[in-house]
Amino acid sequence: MANAEVTCVGEALVDFVSSSPTRSLSTATGFVKAAGGAPANVAVGLSRLGIRTEFVGTVGADSFGRFLTDELRRFGVGTRGIVATDEGKTRLAFVAVSKTGERDFEFWERHPAGQQLHRKDIDVQRVVRSKIVNIGPFLLLTKPARTTAYAVAREVIRRGSSVCFDPNLRMSLWREPAEVKRLALRMMRMTTVLRMNDEEARFFTGARNVRSAIRDLLGLGPRIVVITEGARGCTFATEDGIRRLKGFRVRAVDTTGCGDGFLAGLLAGIVRSKVPVDRFSVSELAEVCRTANAVGALVSLKRGAIPAMPSEEDVVGFLRAQS
Repeated sequence: MANAEVTCVGEALVDFVSSSPTRSLSTATGFVKAAGGAPANVAVGLSRLGIRTEFVGTVGADSFGRFLTDELRRFGVGTRGIVATDEGKTRLAFVAVSKTGERDFEFWERHPAGQQLHRKDIDVQRVVRSKIVNIGPFLLLTKPARTTAYAVAREVIRRGSSVCFDPNLRMSLWREPAEVKRLALRMMRMTTVLRMNDEEARFFTGARNVRSAIRDLLGLGPRIVVITEGARGCTFATEDGIRRLKGFRVRAVDTTGCGDGFLAGLLAGIVRSKVPVDRFSVSELAEVCRTANAVGALVSLKRGAIPAMPSEEDVVGFLRAQS
């Protein structure tokens, strides 16, 4: 495989999604297994959009770890960077999805393998050849993965590539809100492309509205900041301004992976652009975000995250139908 245009570093996990609509895991009667984890979702989303992508991370030396590796490979994602470890088990997530697409999450983990990512496990020389390196938030939960994540980000910056970060908050996994805020803000200060949803933006900045939050986040150093607002669309900014785009109206079946799909669409547009990542104008970013909105909308039309990621042809057809 030629050098990846985007490398996703972080967690891959197995989602068990309720097989019939229900508001709570306590009332779920069956589950369907699917590959998941934010960086893995983004990697597949990018590959489906025609971007050369590689995944780097640790999975358990178990059946679920083999399943994840096989699934990523099946969707065209490079898997040279996956390490199967016996230091932990592959993380599992149980997800109940209601009739309106809302979700109830619970994680099952005992010494999760994804947290055992050591610096020595990563071929940094290979990773930094990518235009963008997307670093997964679960790496920040514990050491050694946390130390590895910061080390990779520093090396990416030193070599002139760009770091992408999406905090993807799952508060149940953190001991204290102050801890996640401190650790994520440290990563954001090394980030070129930052994506989060509106609730996360308020959490990290304390701002009352999205525009104020986006100004505060730009002040941390990212050159591109995008805040997604679900069906309402997204607000985005570069150093030359802030804009907002409305979302596409669709009848959502499952919102799992919509943010990851949006991020895949965003990064695909950035990679395809001839504009350097740190030179994007807000007008140029608007075109990219329109496509990203379309990807997120399409993901909501199917159950699961990875199985719902659309192809480039799907996105083109959807946008054509909207115009």
